[in-house]
Parts: sequence; C-alpha cells; structure tokens
Amino acid sequence: MSAGDPAALGLAPESLRLLKWNELVCRGDFVKDEWENFEPWVGPAGFRADAFMKQIFRRRSRYAAGAKRAS
Repeated sequence: MSAGDPAALGLAPESLRLLKWNELVCRGDFVKDEWENFEPWVGPAGFRADAFMKQIFRRRSRYAAGAKRAS
C-alpha cells in the first residue's frame, strides 16, 4: 500500500486499540507497515490475533466503555 493511500490516512494511534490475544481478526482491522503507518488488513480473517507475527489493531468503539446509548 502506498503512503498516499487514502485508506491509511487520518488514523491516529489514539483511535485504535490493540487486539487481545484471543480476539478474531476480521476485515477492517489494521496492521503497521514498515514505516509505522497503519494500513488495512487484507489477509484472511477468522484467526486469533496471537497467531500473527505483527500486532493487529481495531478502531475503538465510538461509545466509551460503560457509556449508555440513548434509546
């Protein structure tokens, strides 16, 4: 993925969280490239995060933990 790819732009490390070892990787997750930028995961999905050599990140929920949604 090129450095100018719009899919990798606008991602701040604060907006991502590291997957726990037992979470399943899915489309929409991110990995760091060789320049320490985040790029979308394009590999297979459905395996545990600890099975891959690189750390895998996911966007944080828009709702803070413990916050209730308005109904």
